[in-house]
Amino acid sequence: MSGFEYGFWRITIEKHGRLKLPTALLKSLPENERQRFWVTHGFGNHIMLWTETAYRAQMNFLNSLDRNIIENKRLRNAFLQDMAFVECDAQDRFVIPKTLMDYYNIEKELVVLLDNGQIEVWNAAEYRTQFSMSPDELERLNEKIHRAHQLNSFENN
Repeated sequence: MSGFEYGFWRITIEKHGRLKLPTALLKSLPENERQRFWVTHGFGNHIMLWTETAYRAQMNFLNSLDRNIIENKRLRNAFLQDMAFVECDAQDRFVIPKTLMDYYNIEKELVVLLDNGQIEVWNAAEYRTQFSMSPDELERLNEKIHRAHQLNSFENN
């Protein structure tokens, strides 16, 4: 395991929705979690890939919620809808379920993000629309968030 906590890759999806995960991403995962994934709706406009460990943690959380509370039930059912278990072939490829490809407009160009063990798969154009910003915008946002963090830290001490 390489210890990556974050990674960003631009990739091209293969024919029939087949996705080859970047070697650097796979090497950052524990060896026993590089070949099988749970594919679900993401919490945003993207697909999520979950390793077995991450998926079990998410399911433990969802299973701990009271299903008599309608918001909990809605979250659980929406998350589980169209979920699939996929296994990589010998070339580290798997097929993204068509229902998820259609729902998130997954086409040829993708962005794959590794963020602390969670893997997001985005339509590249949608990712750019949601997260691209000018250097000035990035600077202002960074300053705003650091200022709020410092204020919260000060108030909590």
